[in-house]
Amino acid sequence: MGGSKIRTACIVTALLTLSMISAIPTAAAEGNDSIAWGVEYEWLNLNADIQEMTGIPYDDIIQDIEDSADYAGFNLTILNIYSGGSSFYVEQWDDPTELLVTDNSGTSHTVTTRVTEITLRHGMLYDAGLMVDWEDNSLMSAPSMEVVLSADYETVVVADLLYTEYVTSGMELVGADLDASGNWGIGAGMGLYVDVSGNGDNFEMDLDMSFDLGWSADSINSQWRLEHPSNVLNMMDNGNNFDWECDETQCGKVTGSYSTVQSYDVSFTGLPMDEFGFDADALDLQISDSIPDSGTFDSDDDDMIMEDGYKFEMPYSFGDEQTITIDDSGTTTTATSVKMDPYPPGMGLMVGYSFGNAIMGSGDQTNAAEAMQAAMESWSEDAEETVVFDTFICDNGEEIPADYVNDGADDCADGSDEGVDEEELVTELMEKAMNIYEAFEESDFVKNGETFVERLEDEMEDYAEMEFDFPYVGGDYNALWSSEHSRYVGMQLIGETEAGNEYSVLGPETDAYNNNPPKEIHLVYLVGEAADVAEDNAEEATTIEELAPVAAHDVAAIVEALGEHAPESMVEEETTTSETSPPVEEASESGFFGLPAPGLISVVFVVLGAAMVASITPRRQEE
Repeated sequence: MGGSKIRTACIVTALLTLSMISAIPTAAAEGNDSIAWGVEYEWLNLNADIQEMTGIPYDDIIQDIEDSADYAGFNLTILNIYSGGSSFYVEQWDDPTELLVTDNSGTSHTVTTRVTEITLRHGMLYDAGLMVDWEDNSLMSAPSMEVVLSADYETVVVADLLYTEYVTSGMELVGADLDASGNWGIGAGMGLYVDVSGNGDNFEMDLDMSFDLGWSADSINSQWRLEHPSNVLNMMDNGNNFDWECDETQCGKVTGSYSTVQSYDVSFTGLPMDEFGFDADALDLQISDSIPDSGTFDSDDDDMIMEDGYKFEMPYSFGDEQTITIDDSGTTTTATSVKMDPYPPGMGLMVGYSFGNAIMGSGDQTNAAEAMQAAMESWSEDAEETVVFDTFICDNGEEIPADYVNDGADDCADGSDEGVDEEELVTELMEKAMNIYEAFEESDFVKNGETFVERLEDEMEDYAEMEFDFPYVGGDYNALWSSEHSRYVGMQLIGETEAGNEYSVLGPETDAYNNNPPKEIHLVYLVGEAADVAEDNAEEATTIEELAPVAAHDVAAIVEALGEHAPESMVEEETTTSETSPPVEEASESGFFGLPAPGLISVVFVVLGAAMVASITPRRQEE
C-alpha cells in the first residue's frame, strides 16, 4: 500500500473512531479542603474538532458528493446533527474522625477516612436523514426511484461512586467501602422508505426498526477488608517503581450486594407482506420486558470472576516530577507522572469487581439477553407457521412447494406438477418486478450512476494533493500523584509534534510541557471550584432529556427534508425545539454555536470520498 493510501486509511480510521465515541467520565464530592478536577465535552463541537485535528474539509466533501449526484441527474441530500455532552469529575477529601475498623484477619485498627467521589454523566442525541430520488420522464415507461433513509441514536451513561478508604495514622490501608449507583441506555432507530416505479407498476416499502436496551443499578454496595494493613500508599509517596502484589495472604476479601433492572424494547415493522398475499403486518415484531434482579457476592465463594479469591498484581511505573496547578486560585503541588488510572490504589479493581457481579446477576432468573432470544425464537416459529412462500396448488387441491414443479418427479398425487407451462408460474409480484426492471433497463439509470462515480472521482482529485496531517506524531498519558497529598490529583494527555515539541493537550497547568498546543479542541479540563460547581450542576442530570436537552437539538431541517417519512420521535423533537428555540431562520444553519457534527450517514460518504482520494493519487503517480 502506498504512503498516500496509508495516510488516508489512518485519517478515515480516526474519523470513524471520533464519530463513534460515546462517553467521557465525571465525578464530585463534598468536603473541607477537597481537591477537585474534571473533564467536559460538548458533542456539538465534534465536527469542528475533527477538522481542526485532521484538516479534512468535511463540509466541502459532503457538498461535492451532493453536487456530483446532482450533475448526474440524482437529487441527493445528506443532513445530520449531534448534541449532548459528556463529563467526568473527581473530588477527594480527608475526614479526621477516628473510627474502629476490623481487617479480614479479625484485628481492629483505629483509622480515619479518605473519600473519593466520582460523578459520570454522558448523554448524546443523533439524528440524520439521507434522501435520493431519480426519474426519467422522457420515456413512456417513466422509471423513477425514491429512497429515504432516516436514523436516530441516543446514549446515556450515569454513574455515582463514593469510595471510602480506611487508613491508619501511619497511612496503612486497612480497607475500603464502595457505595454506587448508575445506569446506561442505548437506543437506535432506522427508517427506510423505497418507492420504485416503471411501466405503470410500482413497488413501495416503508420499514421502521428500533431498539432500546437499558441497565440500571439502584444500589451497589461493597466492602473490601485486607487481611492485614497494606503499605501501598507510603510506597506511592516514595516514588519508586514497584509491583503491588496483593495475594491471598494480604488482599483479604470483598463482599457486597446489588439491586438492578435490565430492560429491552425491540420493534420491526413495514415489510410489504401484502405484496406476497399475506396480511401487511404478518411479520411485524414487537418485544419488550423489564427484569429486576438482586443478590450478594463474596470473593471467597467466587468461581466466576476471581476463581482463586480476591488477589491481583499491579505494576506502578513512576516518571518525572512536575509542578501543576490544582485549583483555580493558583495553588500548586509537585506531582509525579504514573502509568495508572488516576484513582486511589485498588479502587478501579474494586469498582470493576463490584459492577461485574451486579451485571452478571444472581443467575436466579432469565437475563435480558436470554429473554430476547426466547422472544425472537417464538416470533420466528410463529412467522414460519404464518408465512409460507411460493406454493403450487395441484389439480386435486393439494399444495406443494413451488420449486417442486417440473423437477422430474411426481410430487402431486395426481402428477399435475410436471409438464406445467412456466408462464403459469409467474406470480403477480414477479410480473411487476420484471416490468419495473425493463423500464430501468431502457433508461439512462446505469449511465447516470456511472456519471456520478466519474464526476465524484474528478471532485476528489482536488483533495489528492492535500496533506491531511495530524498535529502530533506521538503522545502519552499520565496520572499525577502528589506525595504532599498522598493521592492522585489529576491526569494529563501529552502530544508530541514532528519537531519533538511536547504539549499538554489535556490536563492541569504544568511547568513540564507547553500549555498552548498547536491545535485546540473542545475538551475542557477543570480544577478546584470550577470543577466543584460544574459537578454540582451535573449531579442533578440523570436522564437523556436532562443530559442532552431536545431544545438544543434542532432537527427542523432534517424533518423538513424527510417530509412525511420523518420518524414520529424526530417530529416530536422538532416540535419541542420549535416551542423553546428561536425561529429556524434566526439560528445558524450549522447547528448549535454554528458547529455541525458528522454522523454515521455523513461519515460513510466522507469515507467514500477519502477512498477515492487514495485511489486517485497512485494513478497520478503512474501517469
